[in-house]
Amino acid sequence: MITHCPHCRKELRFSETQHTKIASALKTIQSGTLKLRCPLCNKSIELLSDGSLADWRQENVTAQPDTRASNLPEPPPPPDVEWLTAETFEDEARIQDIPKALILIDPGKVRDAVAGALVESFFQPINAGTVSEGLSLIRGAMYTMVVLHSGFDGVSLRDSEFHKYMCRMPMTKRRYLIYVLVGPGFHSLYSLDALSNSANLVINDNDVRFFKNFYKRARTEYDDLFGPYIEALKSHGIR
Repeated sequence: MITHCPHCRKELRFSETQHTKIASALKTIQSGTLKLRCPLCNKSIELLSDGSLADWRQENVTAQPDTRASNLPEPPPPPDVEWLTAETFEDEARIQDIPKALILIDPGKVRDAVAGALVESFFQPINAGTVSEGLSLIRGAMYTMVVLHSGFDGVSLRDSEFHKYMCRMPMTKRRYLIYVLVGPGFHSLYSLDALSNSANLVINDNDVRFFKNFYKRARTEYDDLFGPYIEALKSHGIR
């Protein structure tokens, strides 16, 4: 990613948190650009998905304009994500714009497939390295989704402290997230498998390439089940 503003030429000193959010936003770009604003000169900067400048002419202000493009229609404007570098960046309302998904799957193809599907579904995937780290993360932040592999960290699902924690989670927190179990012993989309394990969705290892589609179905069922209830709670000022 660029380190200096192409306009004022000064160094862009983003915080570590801002770098993380910008990187996550870049990963979601399928086409088009990411629009930022320089915190020093306040001029607009557009980035491609790889973090490079979207317009090479920004790097060479003396270059001649391309007159061949003068008769072409105006392209749609890039997405406005100025909040990424704004002073209110850490505001809770802004943070909630990017739902978080906690992944507890050992490194490998299965985790890569799940993380990729989550990014495509506009989630910010966060990997836990161990069961204890997963417990620390789930207790310290609000997640919209949790994905646990039945053999994560070398522990079976029956003996997993994290799974036990999810099964005992108070409904005041549990009803706001989707719990997904992945493993070789599950039958994908089998509701009885999910219900018996206090999960919203189960997926076999061999079917993780369909994770995005499975999530859409689970989300629809979740909204049908909890949607009216949650709206009723909100109307009475209850979370």
